[in-house]
Amino acid sequence: MRTFLAVFKNNWLRTVPRIVSLAVFTVFTLITVLFSVYVTGTQQVKAHIVFIQENGWAAAPESSQALDVTVMSEKPPRSSLVEQKYDAYVTADGAGNYQIDTLRGDDFKSMLLLLLEDPSADISGIQSERGVGVNIIGFMMMFLLMIAFFNMFAFADDKEQGQLKRIAAAPASFGWYLAAHCVYCLFMLLPEYLLLIILKLCRWDIGFSLLQYAYLMAVLAFLGISFALFLNTLIKKPDNANMLGNSVTVLSSILAGSFYSFSKNNAVLDGIIKVIPQKELMRFAASLQNGSASKHWGSIAYVVLFSLAMFVFSCAVLRRMYVKKV
Repeated sequence: MRTFLAVFKNNWLRTVPRIVSLAVFTVFTLITVLFSVYVTGTQQVKAHIVFIQENGWAAAPESSQALDVTVMSEKPPRSSLVEQKYDAYVTADGAGNYQIDTLRGDDFKSMLLLLLEDPSADISGIQSERGVGVNIIGFMMMFLLMIAFFNMFAFADDKEQGQLKRIAAAPASFGWYLAAHCVYCLFMLLPEYLLLIILKLCRWDIGFSLLQYAYLMAVLAFLGISFALFLNTLIKKPDNANMLGNSVTVLSSILAGSFYSFSKNNAVLDGIIKVIPQKELMRFAASLQNGSASKHWGSIAYVVLFSLAMFVFSCAVLRRMYVKKV
């Protein structure tokens, strides 16, 4: 325990020269939380679509408060869907049946079809794909993972500078040493959680309960810590590990739909996305929003086991590299 306290205190002291970088990460994360609450609470238009009049005679559906319709004679490039300029491309056959081309899921297609058939239809009873809670977790996800990765700098520096060899040779517990780094990383997520508490006390709708946010953020932090420990264990230079880690975090979070829920309708890409832990966390958050979390416990278990596998592997390698050599 003495090792834990010494390392934990030392990490705070080593944070001082990096306080500006940490503050930037934290401020951006807090802004995304506020933005996600604002967007979810004020969003009225459910879909921005392009109706293609290929033959020039099909009647275009009417725009409404929930549906924004743009009429074109030719289908725009598919990249406009990827860039989220439009949510869907719609065509109609001679019988008046609509064909919908979108990157979003089946739930969105069902809602859009209802609005196309009746622009004034009441869709209040249709469960939204993403409520405020899912949006907050999604918007925070990438930043929380990057913060967790950033805050493993002390371990990365110790490894690069040869401090780990001296720590392993000293009468100190290697397990408590790693535990101190992990707890330190968890503590650095307190500003985001405190913001959620403030929003809750101000009676803002934040979707989930504070307890639910606590364990969702803890799972995210554990994923980020495990990934950071994994890369810093395998890669000698902290800068290289940090660069690779941030790149993978950004790409995987975007593919997982952290900012925008969509489906690529590509068997190979969908297969890759399915194994991304952030995707499973988003799926669990959606089920938590819909009240069916007990039926999707496997999603959160997958994230925990994925993180645990990286953590255990890293610890085993580190013990083999340092502890057993002394």
